[in-house]
Amino acid sequence: MEILVYSIQKSLTDSFESEIKQYIKMSSKYAKITDNVVFNDKIAKAQSVSEAMSHRAYEDVYEPKFKGFCVVLDERGKDLNSFEFAKILRENSQISFFIGGAYGFSEKLRQKGDIVVSLSKLTMAHKIAKLMLFEQIFRGLCINANHPYHK
Repeated sequence: MEILVYSIQKSLTDSFESEIKQYIKMSSKYAKITDNVVFNDKIAKAQSVSEAMSHRAYEDVYEPKFKGFCVVLDERGKDLNSFEFAKILRENSQISFFIGGAYGFSEKLRQKGDIVVSLSKLTMAHKIAKLMLFEQIFRGLCINANHPYHK
């Protein structure tokens, strides 16, 4: 199983990176997980201009990366419990998760995904959403392996 996580963030120097690396390490016996951080000058400029330009910049960088079963994370997405989330992992050999930038996703990108999932109806900092995603990936893999972590 291969799991690809794509996120738009300016730097990797925040306090959650060590926790994310730990979840990747713990998950490695179940799946190959890659954390792909995407940020470039075009995104930086677009985010300072407008939401529409930001959405276009996100589309340009993300659309070529849509591979396997694509999960778009968005607060307006479907609410799943951990067992439903684990089912997505169980039923797909390659999964790509996409975390939006400051302006979220355009309707075009939301429709391009196989499913749009909400981690919470709350708006949260990007780094918190990313940490939650990696924890849920590990939890889902443990559920599928009958590992006691979920209990």
